Amino acid sequence: MALFDYKGVDSGGKAIKGTIDADSSKAARAKLKQRGVYTTEIKARKRTASKKDKPSSFVSGGVKLKNLNMMNRQLATLVKARIPLDDALTALVEQTDDPKLKSILSQIKTSVNEGNSLAKSCEQFPKVFSPMYCSMIQVGEVSGNLDLILKRLSEFSESQLDLKNKVVGAMTYPAFMMVAGMLITIFLFAFAVPKITEVFAGSRMTLPTLTLVMIAVSDIVKKHWLLMLLAMAGSFFAFKWYTSTKVGRDKWDAISLKLPVFGKLKRMIAVSRFARTLSTMIGSGIQLLDAIDIVKDVVENAVIRKALIQSRESISEGKTIAGPLRASGQFPPVLTHMIAVGEKTGELEQMLDVVADSYDAQVDTAIKSMTRLLEPLMILAMGGMIALVALSIFLPMLEMNNLSTLP
Repeated sequence: MALFDYKGVDSGGKAIKGTIDADSSKAARAKLKQRGVYTTEIKARKRTASKKDKPSSFVSGGVKLKNLNMMNRQLATLVKARIPLDDALTALVEQTDDPKLKSILSQIKTSVNEGNSLAKSCEQFPKVFSPMYCSMIQVGEVSGNLDLILKRLSEFSESQLDLKNKVVGAMTYPAFMMVAGMLITIFLFAFAVPKITEVFAGSRMTLPTLTLVMIAVSDIVKKHWLLMLLAMAGSFFAFKWYTSTKVGRDKWDAISLKLPVFGKLKRMIAVSRFARTLSTMIGSGIQLLDAIDIVKDVVENAVIRKALIQSRESISEGKTIAGPLRASGQFPPVLTHMIAVGEKTGELEQMLDVVADSYDAQVDTAIKSMTRLLEPLMILAMGGMIALVALSIFLPMLEMNNLSTLP
């Protein structure tokens, strides 16, 4: 099947347009006619290249995670109701409002109709469906528990999205305050201070040291304010580029874990993600070594990823999970202790869930505490800078006033 964009008029005479899934333009017109739509224009949408066509199979931009979560829940409901997969995918194509996801689902449906499994069909879009997602779908298809796997995937994605939103939300306000503070400072020194200090230009009085310092800084900023802004922007993009390289990423990941406050928070997020992902995969029936192969890419930190790779080698030699993780020194004792208990009792999945819940709560608390601390510090820093500028202006004005009142 293919996707067709159409324009037409409904039974009430209202102009409408949209997308429909059909085998041909003729079939698409027939479908629309059944819905009471008179078609004025219809054309096939250009097919997105598959994995066989080029290395990166999906268009840039991706699909929103919340739309994928909704798709997973809807597909789980349809599969649980014993709706054939082909019909279930057809319903999803018609229901989704996301044009990118609609196109992807249409291609997945075509692949499934050609005899491929759902997991194999999803692998055509690695930027949308991760190796973890495809592996779990494959397990669900083989075991006959696809609806349960889809529900578990949706719950996992929602927990990760919630954690991400908390972190981004907490950092947005301090970042905004920092940028605003820098721009206000540059404006004061480049434009406000020079205008006011012109009053003292013709005066022979000795200016206070604070005022002289502010005037000197103002002269530098006034002459080079554009260069300073470009330097800040250049530094930001240079940092982004450097951390996008393997060497830069590895070094930054190692440094970031040692930063005060932020390092501890970053480690907690990585541990929570590791525990939640491993629990989800083990609970879905994926073998431990295969699960660790996938989990190492989920944590996103090069230092912890290296520790997981080394731990996997030890586990493949017959050792327990807890021992190698403890020996790496990158995982907190609470995690390794809980894993050891889970291995002994046969409840590893449950223990990992407990750890993930605990660290999610700690991350939430740490973010709130950090936000409460950063906000007053940023306000204090901005207020202090403005107060220094004001004081450097008012001190000579007071001296001039005192001189004018002398007999």
